[in-house]
Formats: sequence, C-alpha cells, structure tokens
Amino acid sequence: MTAVLALNVGSSSLKAAAFVLRGRRPQRILTASHDGSVGETELVVRNDGLTHSLGPPGAHYRDGAAALLNMVERVLGETVAVGHRVVHGGTLSGTSVRLTPELVKKLRSFAPFAPDHQEANLAPAETLMQARPELVQFATFDTSFHETIPDRARELPLPQPTRGPLLKRYGFHGLSFRSVARRMADRDLRRIVALHLGGGASVCAIRDRASVDTTMGATPLAGPMMTTRSGSVDPGVILYLLHQEGCDLDDMEDMLWHRSGLLGVSGQSGDLRDLVGSDDGRAQVAVDQFCEDLVRHTGAMAARLRGIDALVFTGGAGVGQPLIRERVAGAFVWAGVALDAARNDAVTEATILPRGNRVSRPNSAKQVWVLPNDEEREIAREVYDAMRREA
Repeated sequence: MTAVLALNVGSSSLKAAAFVLRGRRPQRILTASHDGSVGETELVVRNDGLTHSLGPPGAHYRDGAAALLNMVERVLGETVAVGHRVVHGGTLSGTSVRLTPELVKKLRSFAPFAPDHQEANLAPAETLMQARPELVQFATFDTSFHETIPDRARELPLPQPTRGPLLKRYGFHGLSFRSVARRMADRDLRRIVALHLGGGASVCAIRDRASVDTTMGATPLAGPMMTTRSGSVDPGVILYLLHQEGCDLDDMEDMLWHRSGLLGVSGQSGDLRDLVGSDDGRAQVAVDQFCEDLVRHTGAMAARLRGIDALVFTGGAGVGQPLIRERVAGAFVWAGVALDAARNDAVTEATILPRGNRVSRPNSAKQVWVLPNDEEREIAREVYDAMRREA
C-alpha cells in the first residue's frame, strides 16, 4: 500500500513523519521537524540515526513540504500520499477527506475561527497541489474527535438567530486526544482527563475512548491560559477594553492571540522553559497562574466524567515540565491521585518512553501518565482508513 507523509504544521513549527503499513499498524520510517519559535532556521530530517538538513522551510512551510515529499519518495521509492493536520474542520469535520482546490477554498472560509492555524495548515497542501496535481492528499481535522460531545454541550448560550450553523463549540487538539485515547485503551482506564500542553493548551474528558467534553470552544482561544493566548476571559472585560480603554478590534484580536497568557503575565516570555525556575517575580506569577488555571479546567473535566481513573499529560510542556505535572496532579490528592515524585522528576522530553511513563505511585487509586505526543501517527492512520474506504 502507498506510503503516507504526515504533515503537522503550526503557525511557526512543523512536525512530520513518513509511514509505511505493517499489517494494520503504520510504521514510522523517518521524521522531520522545525521550530521557528526557538530560532531554528532549517528543516531537519532524521532517518536511520542520521540527520539531514533540507534548508530553510519557506513561508508557511511551502518549500519545506515540497522538499520533504521529494526526499520521502527518493528514500522509499514508492508512491506517497500526504496527510495534513487541519485545525478547523467547520461543517466538514469528520473523517479524513481528500483535498481538492474547491475543498481548500471551503476550509479557508473557516480561517476566522483559527487565524493563526488554518492558513498555515493549508498553504503546504495548496503548494503541493499546484506542483503535483496527481498527488493524493487528505485533510485530517483536529475538531473531529470531539464530535461525540453531546449537542447540548456544544451549543453556545447565544440567541438562536445569532448562532447560525458555524457558531458552536468544536474543541481542538483532537488528533492528540484521539492518540491518547487509543494508547490508553489497553490499560483498562475508562475515564481519562487528558491535558495537551504545548503552544496551545486544552483539557479533554474522555470516556471509553470518546470525547465527552473539552475546554476549547468555537476557536482555539478558549480554555486555560496558553503561551501567548489569553484562554477564557470574562467577555465583560473585553467589552470594557473596547468601550472604555479605546482598544480597537484589530488590537484586541492581536492581544488575545499573541500578547496574553504566559507572555502577557510574565512580560518576558511565553515559553515555560524560560519561566519555570526563574527568579523573576513576574515569571513565578505566570507559572502559578498557569497551574491554577489548569487545575480549574481539569476539575471541570473530571466533573463531566463524574470521576476519573487517570490523568494523562501530553504535548511539549506536558512531557517536558515535571513541575507543571506536580502542581496539577497535587491538586487532586482528594480524588485519590498520588504522584511519585521521583518518577515524575525523571520524565522529560529526552527520557520519555515511546509507550509513555506512569508517574503515579503503585498504590495510587488514580493513575497519572505522561505520553509523548504522536499526532503524526494519528494522521497516517486516518489517511490509510480513508484510502481503504475509497478502494
């Protein structure tokens, strides 16, 4: 069967992997990454223990996607289908769909709901489509996993004529949460609260591998505070700033998406790697506020499940920041969570096991796990499923 190149593009980062099918399981052949937020200038590929540079990835990873596809085809010597993570599926959310120029145009119409993500997700697909019209490409949606949330929990408390078909709670980080649900399924844990902590942050209530509720809403701006995003704030505050402080809409949008969260509170950085352990008072306040906000939202998701069997941390900060896990898990001692401090401190991005690490004590009534993020494998799974349906 065709190999799959999974592209996971963010506003300033790219994670990618190529897979071939072994039985029913996608096997990873090579990986690629670039993180512009930490000053990286070249797209780096890792294959068979070797590292290669593909040069600057270009705006929205248009050049990087083309170079990576060429390399994958050269290495594997077979046909390659490309799967793209698309943050907002809008009315098209569901199973993976084959991309066409018309569909790309439709998906672009959802950009106001995810201005930092949608164009970045679609630009590489459009570039490859123009250069290689015969190339098979699919969109996989971050919103799809949350379609099991009951309708009553997805409707917005707005007047009916105002809402329309697009205004509802979608939820995001769905590929990450689906991956968590899949990998935790064999551990006999029915009720899981999963925290995806990266540039964005959200918490999801998962029961029997299905999403019951999540903290993000119609956009990836809601939920706990994030690196530069505000998370959920009192809408009355936004009205006050607009009416009384002279903020215009463009400035308000930029502030909520790019100048708030950890960056806004600390005044120096949105990166927990800069803030955790800092002696600066504002950095400490930002970390404290971030942890308290996560506890608040984690508690809400636990209530939606009527109890929990496990907490699961994933995403770059979820894996790389033991202090954040300690603070959040420590708030749920009353629920039977007993963190193993030594195990927790030992887990970082450099030491995480492929199947994850349990960091709760052996006698803990509720388990705590740290799982490496594996959205690329989830993209590949969905693409293979879509190609089977088409066959």
